[in-house]
Amino acid sequence: MASYEPRGDSVRAVVRLPGGKKKSATFDTMAEAEYWGEEMERRKAVNKVEGIRGASMTVGQLFDAYLVAVASKTDSAKWNHLRIVKWLSDPIAELKLGKVITHDVNEWIERRLTTPDSKGRTVSPATVNRELNLMSAAFSYGIKDRHWLMVNPCYGARRPERGRPRKRPLLSPSEIRALEISTGLASDPELRTLTARVGASFLLALETGMRSGEILRLRPADYWRDRKTIHVAAIERGGRKSSRSGRAQVDPSRNVPLTRRAIKVLDALVASMPADQLPKPGFTRPPYIVGLDDSQRDSLWRKARDMAGIEDLHYHDLKHEAATRLAKHLDVLELSYAIGTKDVRLLRDTYYAADASRSAALLPESLTPMETD
Repeated sequence: MASYEPRGDSVRAVVRLPGGKKKSATFDTMAEAEYWGEEMERRKAVNKVEGIRGASMTVGQLFDAYLVAVASKTDSAKWNHLRIVKWLSDPIAELKLGKVITHDVNEWIERRLTTPDSKGRTVSPATVNRELNLMSAAFSYGIKDRHWLMVNPCYGARRPERGRPRKRPLLSPSEIRALEISTGLASDPELRTLTARVGASFLLALETGMRSGEILRLRPADYWRDRKTIHVAAIERGGRKSSRSGRAQVDPSRNVPLTRRAIKVLDALVASMPADQLPKPGFTRPPYIVGLDDSQRDSLWRKARDMAGIEDLHYHDLKHEAATRLAKHLDVLELSYAIGTKDVRLLRDTYYAADASRSAALLPESLTPMETD
């Protein structure tokens, strides 16, 4: 049997070969070392003990190694874990790294687009594209970090055609009121329950355009009430960061302007911060205003939305709502900075809903000279 020896931040795996010889390799994680050791033992049984640190490993082993080393440590760790675990039961996971080609990725794309889930639903092209980005990152990890293969088979794959951005109508006053009631915000202005705090975060997103992760990681020190702004540091998990390459020259943090209603919501959140979030002697965990984690917010929000009877509403749609409403009062550069969207095209095509009727009301009677009697 293979033996494993921790060496600082790495693990050395050793396999004894016939004749008293040994074969060893060093890996970043125990999972990778065990994969290697198990495969070497199988090869030893059939007298094939050539190295396997590359072509003879499976795609599934690469996915698993990438999950442990990289994907589980990002903001999207939960989403990454669900996706990668699903891939491990797909035929692509059984392929050898030395034989996987772009055609195999194209076949996975086709299966992903056409195979319904347990409820009979199929995924959208946008979801498949997002998953393909994750898969490509896993293969890049195998190339650059592990040197297990030479070419990324995702390059050149036939990506599904992108669908049009969501164009859900803005929430009506009655829908907003229904959400205030279903979250308990209307009956619990002191925000004593977690559901009521979800309702408060909903209103704050609607008034500012901040993302869920940004709202959940606001600290009391970030709230500058006298300036009517709140600071989004964007330097920890959940916040919007600069490019992952580290080469970005723009500071990703920003100051978000606050409406009177947003200030009222923040005042209530700060005044009712959960006891476990209040600073204590020797307190090392950063105190957060809202006092919810991502899973709590997501679960309670979905329940409140369904209870309110509102269909086809995602939490991220609130950014679209806020951008459209703010556009009536801020110019395009101020709006881009306020909601943290650097790509003006994305701002135009995704986060802003044009109102032609409002634009028509601002136009003069004619743009060209008119004849007078």
